[in-house]
Amino acid sequence: MIKGLRVDHRLVHGQVAFTWTHFYAATRIIVIDDKSATDEFQKIALNMAKPAGCKLNIFTVEKALSKMPKVETLNDSVFIIFGCTHDAARFIEGYPKIKELNYGGISKKEGSKQFSEVVYLTDEEIEDTRKILNAGTSIYMQQLPTTKKERLSL
Repeated sequence: MIKGLRVDHRLVHGQVAFTWTHFYAATRIIVIDDKSATDEFQKIALNMAKPAGCKLNIFTVEKALSKMPKVETLNDSVFIIFGCTHDAARFIEGYPKIKELNYGGISKKEGSKQFSEVVYLTDEEIEDTRKILNAGTSIYMQQLPTTKKERLSL
């Protein structure tokens, strides 16, 4: 069962690997990130960062979409992490069952606008966000399970 979904440019790092994975009692992390899925060094680093005993899959968006029928049958508690809004939007458009998405960390870039302490969106990321919202998925911003959820609206 999918317990949570998050966009975080850092992918699997301290907050994700320990705090969020524990919060969701996740037994499997699925990273959906086109860039990481095609980078062997990045895959090794992500495998080293995951909690012991937790399974990890790293997929492109297309591969993840093709795997969703199998993911739905797993006995695992699944936590899905996207590295960027673009991959999240493409996945959600192809798999419209997602009702809620956490924007947990999107780095500041030239021309980006600040939406929370750790969420900065460029015009392209705002367009991706519109696609996600138009697909019927609500978006909230929350860094840790113990911090306040803030709804993202454009």
